[in-house]
Amino acid sequence: MKIILINKRRIEIVVIAFVLMVSLFGIGKLFEERIKYVSFIQNNINSLKEYKVLDGWLTYKLPEKWNTETENSLGSEIIYHNNFKAEDLGINGLVQVWNIGGNLEEFLENSKQISMKQNNILNYKIKDINIDNKKGYWVRYVILSNDIYYVANEYFIKSNDRIVRVSFFVKNENFKEAFKALFDSIVQTIRIQ
Repeated sequence: MKIILINKRRIEIVVIAFVLMVSLFGIGKLFEERIKYVSFIQNNINSLKEYKVLDGWLTYKLPEKWNTETENSLGSEIIYHNNFKAEDLGINGLVQVWNIGGNLEEFLENSKQISMKQNNILNYKIKDINIDNKKGYWVRYVILSNDIYYVANEYFIKSNDRIVRVSFFVKNENFKEAFKALFDSIVQTIRIQ
């Protein structure tokens, strides 16, 4: 027969640690929403404009003050293209929808290899993300174009035979790490049917 000794002190410590972990997780979720709000405030963004494209298949939001221009003459692969520009922040970018099947990882690896051959690419990083319950990737790199270095933050989300690409380009000298929170917040507005 075994005798089990219960140390009340250890149980109390385990329970307190568990309660603290749950509390910290809850507080973290609250701060996550606040960080999005703060990133807009920090960058002087008061309101967002909603874009519904491809018969409502894709919905996303951009800051209302940003200039946008939709391109209509597209090839067979790119079925939607919207350029945007934030003059005051020095941000240029685009939202695209690619109509191609296949594996997103292979698409990104092929794109990387082509870019490395054609351009001067530095500090290439890739990370898994989840947008609107869909798997995607965040890619950051520095690219040299016309003797100017740009920091590129690109987001790729796969849904069926389509890829949504959202890209932000900022001159290296104007780039702030706080922009990453702004870019993440904008990309989190994406909804795909």
